[in-house]
Amino acid sequence: MSLLSVRGLGIRTRTGTSLVRDLSLDVGEGEVVGIVGESGSGKTMTALSLLGLLPEGVQVCAGEAELAGRRFLDGPRLLARPNATMIFQNPTAALNPTMRIGAQLVRLLRFLDRQDGVRRGGDVRERAAALLSSVGIDDPAAVLGRYPHQLSGGMNQRVMIAMAIAARPALLVADEPTTGLDVTVQAQILGLIRATVAEHGVGVLFVSHDMGVIAQLCQRVAVMYDGEVREFAPVDDIFHRPGDAYTRELLASAHDEPLAEEVADGTRAR
Repeated sequence: MSLLSVRGLGIRTRTGTSLVRDLSLDVGEGEVVGIVGESGSGKTMTALSLLGLLPEGVQVCAGEAELAGRRFLDGPRLLARPNATMIFQNPTAALNPTMRIGAQLVRLLRFLDRQDGVRRGGDVRERAAALLSSVGIDDPAAVLGRYPHQLSGGMNQRVMIAMAIAARPALLVADEPTTGLDVTVQAQILGLIRATVAEHGVGVLFVSHDMGVIAQLCQRVAVMYDGEVREFAPVDDIFHRPGDAYTRELLASAHDEPLAEEVADGTRAR
């Protein structure tokens, strides 16, 4: 069953430069769908558009999107805030550097309680500690008392994931969440995302330029180039039976190997 459905999405600058054109994809319940492509291909703009977070001067110009059967985007109009949260590429920058982790989590939990109109029992700081524990932080009480700059990138990313799942989203949008992490920590974060999918049944839209990470995590993959989806297929097809010339080039570059066959016209895929 489709959880997220995006059809004909277009994004452009206010001066008319097209950034994303006629993009369509879907994410199922409990499914991880990857968006992969080189820098400037439109991956992050696509992700940001779904949460109404496009930078100033950039706007949706076409298309529609539904989440759990509810339309939330209709061309340039954001009809409603979707039940979705985002894990950012640089968690240290995404967190407030002037506030301790505990204060940020407590503020978030109180906001979510007000939004739900529910008065939950228990100490809110204890709930914050439980959230940190749920994402594999061994000493949550100590982490609550620290500032973001006092934590490693991997620890801050765990905090971001805790904040994301606190809102009980239907969809997680992850924008290059393992970039800059060493291989061991990267594997831990990917494992945490898998566990989140398994435990909460969320769908995940996972943005990355790393084909290795995509292969480990995703069930289907949208390959983007120059603002367009060149191919959208199951991960096995992408890696073993790529149908588009650009996908083959992307795979070859990831392995630092020449293409097994040339593009039909002898030029680079456009």
